[in-house]
Amino acid sequence: MESINLIKILLFAMMGGYATFLANRSIAVYHDGLRPIMPEFINGNMSRKELAGISFAISIGFITGFAMPITLATGVIVIHIVLLTADIIGVSFNNTKLAVLLGTIYGALVTVALDGIIKGFAYLPVNFLDALAAVGDPIIYAFVAFPAIAVGYQFGKKAGLITIIFSFLGRVVIERINPLTVAGNEISLSPEGIAMLVGMICLLFFASRDKSRSEEIEHSMFDDNIKRIRKNIFYLMPMAALIAITAHYHWLAGEPIAAALVGKGSMTSAAIVAIVQALAFMPLIITTAMISGVYGTNGWCDWFLGLGYLAPNPLVAGILGASAMGIEVKSLSRIGRAMNRFPALKMSGDNIRTSMTQILEIALLVGGVNAGNQIWAGTGMFVVVSLYILNEISGRPVMKLAAGPIAAIIVGVLANIFAVLGLHIVA
Repeated sequence: MESINLIKILLFAMMGGYATFLANRSIAVYHDGLRPIMPEFINGNMSRKELAGISFAISIGFITGFAMPITLATGVIVIHIVLLTADIIGVSFNNTKLAVLLGTIYGALVTVALDGIIKGFAYLPVNFLDALAAVGDPIIYAFVAFPAIAVGYQFGKKAGLITIIFSFLGRVVIERINPLTVAGNEISLSPEGIAMLVGMICLLFFASRDKSRSEEIEHSMFDDNIKRIRKNIFYLMPMAALIAITAHYHWLAGEPIAAALVGKGSMTSAAIVAIVQALAFMPLIITTAMISGVYGTNGWCDWFLGLGYLAPNPLVAGILGASAMGIEVKSLSRIGRAMNRFPALKMSGDNIRTSMTQILEIALLVGGVNAGNQIWAGTGMFVVVSLYILNEISGRPVMKLAAGPIAAIIVGVLANIFAVLGLHIVA
């Protein structure tokens, strides 16, 4: 067990340090909003201090208000905690060695701190760690609806309803026939995975019927940026390998849906979500990369994680991750041209991102309410709902996605305070 913990610390330390190196050298950054700004810094039109200020301003909310609550709720580190902080550290220092050292230390501390917090729950009067895990439960069942929602956005409510019906039927059929017996062995298929697969098939079907084309944009203006990214391919590949290896150990997730699934041990479904997430973010990553000459630290976003989840061992995970990054970089120009020629593909990616976000907003609120109620029956539900609405009234100082989980954590803190004061009886 101790050796595994040491491996975990080492991997996160390497990830933090190497991601910091990539950001410091303007090779890759994680935040999609930071990437288009990087040319201003590279060309000398923006100081490092200004760039660092922008990086901090656009990242800190995602780290503290989004990734941390989900990480605590699932026990799986959400990648934003490491890579967004690496962006901030990397762009803040001229001295590359100092930046990498700080990024390495931070990466190691992330996992040590998380493990320490989880162990610390056992000493609380009200140990609400198990209840907090309920935050992710609705995600596992609700996320399969995102293809149908994406279809509805792009192709209308009728197509969306058809997709929902087919996904529903796919889920019901799998629930009914599970478990299957193959060669004398029982195999249980994931109803959620099949429902999502059916939905994605419907999305691809409707997208294939869209015959709209757009004029091809002249790519010569991006040639220098694409060449710059290709020149850095051997710097990018180790980052992908580290991400895939860490994911193989089930220690890392790209966003709340995958984090909840990994936390529950549903690795195949988590891998599917990670790969779909890559398809959703591919247009955004490729576009910002071509206009900036700076790539995404984790590539198309999350499919390295998916490969890691599916890999049989860490070595294969690393090879798959590095190879996938190589494929991304080599195909950058070609895929960029294809997206411009077939706008339906780009729109599908945009709509998948939108649908995922909306489903998460609802699922995390429901999960937060359930967790709050488990921590402190009745009172917890009252507190979570009240805080969520107050957050909306206040203009969302806390991200909508994180409002439910944070409110549930507050319920846990209050339950412990009032238990110590003798005002809350622990069952």
